Amino acid sequence: MMTTRNTARRSATRAARAGVAAVLLLPISACELDKLLEVDAPSRIPAETIQTPANATLLVNSAIADFECAYSAYVVVGGLIGEELADGIQTADRWPYDRRTVAPIDNRYSTFGCTAIGAYSPLQSARTQAENTLTLLEGWTDAEVPNRAQLIATMSAHAGWSLLLLGEAFCSMAVSIVHPDGTPQYGGEIQRDSVFKLAEARLTQAINGSTDASIKNMALLGRAKARQNLNRLADARADAAQVPANFVRNISASAATARRQNRVFSESSSISSSSVVAEPYRSMTDPRVQFSRPTPPRNTVTGIPVVFQTKYLDAAAPIPFATGDEAQMIIAEADLAAGNLTAATAIINLFRTRAGQAPFVGTTAAAVRAELIEQRRREFFLEGQHLGDLIRYGITPTPAAGAAYHGGGNYGTQLCMPLPDAETRNNPSAD
Repeated sequence: MMTTRNTARRSATRAARAGVAAVLLLPISACELDKLLEVDAPSRIPAETIQTPANATLLVNSAIADFECAYSAYVVVGGLIGEELADGIQTADRWPYDRRTVAPIDNRYSTFGCTAIGAYSPLQSARTQAENTLTLLEGWTDAEVPNRAQLIATMSAHAGWSLLLLGEAFCSMAVSIVHPDGTPQYGGEIQRDSVFKLAEARLTQAINGSTDASIKNMALLGRAKARQNLNRLADARADAAQVPANFVRNISASAATARRQNRVFSESSSISSSSVVAEPYRSMTDPRVQFSRPTPPRNTVTGIPVVFQTKYLDAAAPIPFATGDEAQMIIAEADLAAGNLTAATAIINLFRTRAGQAPFVGTTAAAVRAELIEQRRREFFLEGQHLGDLIRYGITPTPAAGAAYHGGGNYGTQLCMPLPDAETRNNPSAD
């Protein structure tokens, strides 16, 4: 599991981040970017000062911190779009997530940071931080950097997972690079399957280079997910079968600073109703779908019932993101696709038994598939999985498109988020 980093580490992280340019070109021209990169800001540490072999571990930890913050925010974003959560406040620029009407012009999802539940910028920043650190590590030597091969594998795994999430959540993508010297290399717009192939390549690099079991299993599960999204289920199964059933890798969290907080708890808890448990989950009686209602009952300022999640009980609660449980679900899906209903049902019943449910007896592939999807919905509640499932399995979300939205307007059909205007306006290869 990822370990909690202390205050000194966070201060160093901010310094490292200042020296590494982010890939997302926010509303700023390429010419302006070049000028910005040349500014000698006295409050910043120059890149050449921080990007040294002696700081290799610091740079790796900084990249991991960016990924953790981005993932924590993504769980909320995916929950709002993907019917796990409903928005409970009057900040209208948040509503497109929940209303499923995200448009390329919207700023919240495209340019806001992870503490403000942005999506595009945090994930792209996490990807770029990992990619830039990977490039630096590959340019140094084993003599300069102890454990360099494992650090390379760790950055490859995090870069691959960042690509995986960008592929699952967005309708299309632009994968640009900012080189360690600050010069940008723009990437054109590509479709989701191409993003998954990029993720697969990075995760393969991590698998082949890792001597750390946790990183290797994280990468194997990630590659299985990439191959699942590419509908290469036999290959996905081969990867998933190598992940121990009891494996768990978490996003670590801390109450110390906003960036380190469990974003789900910050949004939905006994002290916050910014997001509340959404309609499809409020009637579930399942120990995996944990929620509570205040006494006496009350509504949010937008008029919907306050039902807050209790899966994460404080701001320091870790979030599972790569688990042997998901590996088992991928195996079941592959078995089902191969026509082995018995094997798929046996795995499904492991999860049902654990949740106190009676065994499922499926006689058709359609019935087993429906139950597999339902078990995924429950098992991975608020873990960042359901939005990808909605898209991959073609699930019709609740409330249905056209229903009245509590903040105004109607629910839409937009599940995957579009490539934002902030990218296409400022990336000459993606316009």
